[in-house]
Amino acid sequence: MKKIFLIDYDLCSPSSCGSQCIKQCPITLTNNRKKSHVKKAPVPIRFKKSEDRMIIISEYCIYCGICLNVCPRNAIYSIYLLDEPELDDRTHEYPKKDRKIVQDLKHTPEDDHGFRLFGLPTLLPGRVTGLCGPNGIGKSTVLNILSGDVWPNFGEMDEQSATKTKFDWRTLFDHMRENEMRTHFKDMYDGSRKIAYKQQVLRVLFDEYKGIKVEEILRKQKNIDDVFYQEVLEHLDIHAIAKRELQQCSGGELQRFAIASVLVQEADCYLIDEPCTFLDVKKRIKLAELLQSRAKGFGTKRYYPVLVVEHDLAILDYLSDVIHLFYGKPHQFGVITKVQSTKGGINAYLNGFLKTENIQFRKSQISFRRSVGNRSWENARIFTKYGRITKTFEGFRLEVEPGTIFEGEILGIVGENGTGKSTFAKILAGKIKPDEKSEFDSIERYVSYKPQYITRDYDGTVQEFIMEYSQNYDFSEPMKQLLYTPLGVDSFFDSLVRDLSGGQLQRVFICTCLAKRAELYILDEPSAYLDVEERLHISSVIRAITKRMSATTVVIEHDLAIVDALSDRLFLFTGKPGVHGKTIGPLNKREGMNEFLKILDITFRRDEETGRARINKKDSSIDKRQRANNEYFYAPK
Repeated sequence: MKKIFLIDYDLCSPSSCGSQCIKQCPITLTNNRKKSHVKKAPVPIRFKKSEDRMIIISEYCIYCGICLNVCPRNAIYSIYLLDEPELDDRTHEYPKKDRKIVQDLKHTPEDDHGFRLFGLPTLLPGRVTGLCGPNGIGKSTVLNILSGDVWPNFGEMDEQSATKTKFDWRTLFDHMRENEMRTHFKDMYDGSRKIAYKQQVLRVLFDEYKGIKVEEILRKQKNIDDVFYQEVLEHLDIHAIAKRELQQCSGGELQRFAIASVLVQEADCYLIDEPCTFLDVKKRIKLAELLQSRAKGFGTKRYYPVLVVEHDLAILDYLSDVIHLFYGKPHQFGVITKVQSTKGGINAYLNGFLKTENIQFRKSQISFRRSVGNRSWENARIFTKYGRITKTFEGFRLEVEPGTIFEGEILGIVGENGTGKSTFAKILAGKIKPDEKSEFDSIERYVSYKPQYITRDYDGTVQEFIMEYSQNYDFSEPMKQLLYTPLGVDSFFDSLVRDLSGGQLQRVFICTCLAKRAELYILDEPSAYLDVEERLHISSVIRAITKRMSATTVVIEHDLAIVDALSDRLFLFTGKPGVHGKTIGPLNKREGMNEFLKILDITFRRDEETGRARINKKDSSIDKRQRANNEYFYAPK
């Protein structure tokens, strides 16, 4: 790690302290002893008159730390900037990626290595351990290692494979000092330790269970007691999809099945990778409660370690007892921290600074708006008005009450899956028509629509895809800075669409939607597959494009932190999922959030340090106080 010295200017007072930092600096003392004709070395700490303050010039500093110790006001402090640990500390390394050797191409140390992982999390029976970090930092690799799908090679591998052909216990014991982790791998190797693992990619389940109904699959997998089995079915609403085959399930339904298929197994350790993708808020809350029950044994005397990778911070905060943070450089190396408290760990991740290890791993903090921002819409220009809308399918009926959408607003749509949110979005986008007696005239405006489910079915590059579907050929520097660079899409313009990861594909579809010149943008679940930083970047970009185009935007979203950061007003969808949907609103943000959280039967508060949304524990003092005040949504500062 690279150590640097910084100055807290709220504490520094050069006019009253005698500038001991300058006087006691070894370079100053050495210069004082030199004869007048000898060239003096540049002093790293000095008073800069033009700025009227002390500065430290790192390139001249010898990092002795004397200035830090002699400062009477403790205004000087040190931190370690992000740097890769020693290669000897590697837990696992993938083979380097193939690249064409181009003449005059500058060779870097990164070219000699694939992705490197440093460290492993702690397995804590009876606790849900959250794994928090950006995409490409090694979270799924950790779960693959703990599940036995990948054996750690500690950087010792042949050129063709990232795995060792013969497992060497001596190497494992040399690199792993924790007895619990040694026992974990030994028992797994011997076959006496069973791991239940819910992977991130779900479509592999189609081939494995082709032609078999959900209830039959779960019944065959079940080896837990009937009481907890029924708890799993109820919390994940498996009864609604019990008679279906997996090919007939939506993304959210497939996710619920995948989680259930893991939790109905009796195992020694449970690994859950991104369980909230495509789940609505209500089911995310139920899932959090279910994982807590599994960790604590649900009535048995046995406790289980449960590890969860999740990017919805509100849910990760709610379900986790402790946190492991991941930091590093995505797709290059990832480092796992020691166990952190849930609140402290998530706040450290948002701040980009680990106090426990004195490491700054991100240049800027991730911040949240602290006000509800209840703008008055009384005099706003109307984008469209609609009367009562209905849409009837076989077994499902949507009823939309009359409402108004204003110009320039970002309307957030929230509600359970299967209540008609995507159906309403498709009606607005002109993709489907409502029932004949509906009081709705098609929107005669330019509309750009990003669907909920996205595919890689395109033979061409990312840039070609964007041009073809958005009809926007502007890839100038200002356009890149506005849209493509914040989402990182400009870094893989030349990549083939079919080769993209889930997160990359989602960002490409969002860029394609927002690149189109439109008066109405409709985005269905834009945060799926994205990490925390990418989700907040998405929010900023959507706001910027909406303002630049003087457009109106409708966003369907389940991550309440993103709903809070993005929306001006809220549109609520309620009813019986898969059977009947009805609407409330649109409402102003405070009223909408209060109404929605009442339906969910939860209360929220803001974190004092970061402003992020936090779910209150049921029946806690703050939960009871907010309910008594009929204030389910956090009050502004």
